[in-house]
Amino acid sequence: MNTLKEGGLRMLTPGETRLARRVFKNTISWHKVWIHHDSYLPFGLQSGSVAMAPDGEIYLRDLYRDDFSKASITLQHIFIHELAHVWQRERGMSVRLRGAFSWAASYDYILDERFLNEYPMEQQAQIIADYFVLIQEGYSTWRKSRNLLGVTCLNDVPEHALHALFARTLLFFP
Repeated sequence: MNTLKEGGLRMLTPGETRLARRVFKNTISWHKVWIHHDSYLPFGLQSGSVAMAPDGEIYLRDLYRDDFSKASITLQHIFIHELAHVWQRERGMSVRLRGAFSWAASYDYILDERFLNEYPMEQQAQIIADYFVLIQEGYSTWRKSRNLLGVTCLNDVPEHALHALFARTLLFFP
């Protein structure tokens, strides 16, 4: 049950910050990240099943939780994906402008010889969130999660090869 009513906002919880630091280390200004239980779009036009982070803050409606560190791995995947957009924005990416076209973007990706910054915006966020599932829950859950919880990596490889592919792609991340 959520205690924050729709229309409210809050800072990250200590648990959320600890969870996110597993991936982002100290590369996000944690004290500047607000979580909105609200629509970013005017008149409540943001769908309840959509999360957005166009301005360095995260906006959720039906997906909102009081503490994502205590939420399901599916919701944690979404949380880390949106924090990836916060991270991108803090590095100068025009997340709001690119996000305006993300409805047409593919979230699916193949890990190859490219580094993270060579992938499009939404694929970068997916790579980071999918990697989080791998390190948080392990290879077995990661494989089962493909297309069920939002993992969109198209590589079908054994565990050691997958870790090597992520290591190559994320070499300069965070």
